[in-house]
Amino acid sequence: QAEDGIRDVERSRGLGDVYKRQVLVLVLFPDIMALCRTIWACRRVRRPPRLLAFYLVITLSLAFLVALTPPIDWDGLFYHLTGPKLYIGQHRIVPGIDIPHLNFPSLMEMLYLYGMLLKGDVAAKLVHFWYALLLTGLVYRLARRHLAPKVAWPSVAIFASMPMIPVLAGWAYNDIALAFYQLAAVYTLCNWFDDRRRQWLLLSAAMCGLAMGLKYTSFVCPLTLAALIVWRLAIRERARPGVVVKTLLAFGAVALLVASPWYVKNYFFTGNPFYPFAYSVFGGRFWDEFRAAWYARAGTGIGLNPVKLLALPWTLTLGIRDMNYYDGRMGPLFLALLPLLVVYWAYRPLRQASSRPPAVGYLLAFALAQYLAWTWGVVVSRSLFQSRLLLPCFVALAPALAVALDALRALDRPQFSLHRFIWMTVAIVLSLNVVYQGLDFLRTDPLPYLAGRESRDEFLTRNLGRHYTMMRYVNENLPSEAKVLFLWEPRSYYCQRQVQPDPVLETWKHLLYKYGSVGAIAQHLADEGYTHILLHQKGLEFMIRTKLDPITDEDVHLWENLASDYLTVVHREGEGYVLYALDRGSGR
Repeated sequence: QAEDGIRDVERSRGLGDVYKRQVLVLVLFPDIMALCRTIWACRRVRRPPRLLAFYLVITLSLAFLVALTPPIDWDGLFYHLTGPKLYIGQHRIVPGIDIPHLNFPSLMEMLYLYGMLLKGDVAAKLVHFWYALLLTGLVYRLARRHLAPKVAWPSVAIFASMPMIPVLAGWAYNDIALAFYQLAAVYTLCNWFDDRRRQWLLLSAAMCGLAMGLKYTSFVCPLTLAALIVWRLAIRERARPGVVVKTLLAFGAVALLVASPWYVKNYFFTGNPFYPFAYSVFGGRFWDEFRAAWYARAGTGIGLNPVKLLALPWTLTLGIRDMNYYDGRMGPLFLALLPLLVVYWAYRPLRQASSRPPAVGYLLAFALAQYLAWTWGVVVSRSLFQSRLLLPCFVALAPALAVALDALRALDRPQFSLHRFIWMTVAIVLSLNVVYQGLDFLRTDPLPYLAGRESRDEFLTRNLGRHYTMMRYVNENLPSEAKVLFLWEPRSYYCQRQVQPDPVLETWKHLLYKYGSVGAIAQHLADEGYTHILLHQKGLEFMIRTKLDPITDEDVHLWENLASDYLTVVHREGEGYVLYALDRGSGR
């Protein structure tokens, strides 16, 4: 009878899954039909050059295979997937989680939540890969419609030369989605400039709103597009002021309406619509002046040093100051080709040879605004020196560079073609990208897992090492009621116990700031119900070695006092992690 009951339950679950799929097909039927029509229309699309097609197939296929594996990327394990996992465990989107990044605009996290509910974290990762395909197609479409059909595939080639694209496409991040929505906003605004159909203006505003639902830094997009609207209407077309104001109000209202759910949510969850920023104005739950100053790292940037500012594009390309250069590599082409844009803009024969499309100016204005905003960030704070944050700028530059390259045909001579020489260089760069991506692919080595010769645990152990083995130890050996405090470790996705990660690597310093003594800290931890502390030793050593944040010898000494007086070592995972139990009666 018990076996019959189990079979009935399994049968009912199977039927439930079938019904879910049927309902999903019905709901998505209009989108499926639209996709089929789009694929059918692709018959008329001009085929890419064979070498470019070969490159795109290889690079996207490798990224797709990586996207099919369990998540191992840093930000995905930190908050992009951790937030949805916690919400699923609570069966609702809940406040009261002290991970400030979960109160950033959360459009992508909600898409990941849907993917995880539908099939799991691998399905969630594929959402970001899909945005990579959409962005590639959008670069082609924008260049074909607003520049020239002959520069459409060259624009894709320059865009695809960025090594960060396949890397991010295989991860649970939000940067490619952000670049897609911002470029879509530019594209639809260019459409409105051409035919003045109101729906294009409103769609551009909606794209801006979706971008503002991904990152706070995206506010640059609607401001830039608003400036372009004013320039086009008020300066170029001499429109009446009332028309300009009415257009801006419609544009701004739609953008704010689309973006507003995330900021309203933040207000009700934390008391601050821009949490954790603007603390001095709004305050915010779990936040204080110490954490605000720590997170901002004001004064740690490059400052207003003229030499460093002029050398910034070179420094950016080399990645010598980048916080996370691996996931922000833009390749050498953009730096090498930027002088060509200056020549194209200033040298009249080149402008006349290509009859410069207006969209080139819009793209360059958008890219310049993104770069200036990013530059101001790195001037004031070291933590904002991340080339990945400039992806929308590079994506907008790609079609503009393709136009400038095409204009070089005017300088060709029978003895030498500069246009062909540069495209030979582009081909070499793409070939090297395949080599680099292949090495990255071999390091991750997803094929044993995808072929079924390696379990999920084995794949994660091989790629995450001590981190995953320690998470597995915690899950298997600590009681279900255990509560663990992480120090210098923000990733908690694979931990199945109640845990407070160290989201901005300031937990220990913040405890010292608030409680002053080791005994008071131990008392506080006991009062909060913590049973264990997990120390990421390598994380602490990294902070000390790089001087990323002010960890002093006194801070380390006080930690050692806490460990010796109030903690007991439970488990060591190599030299990377140490798990401590908090002694009962600590601080009493």
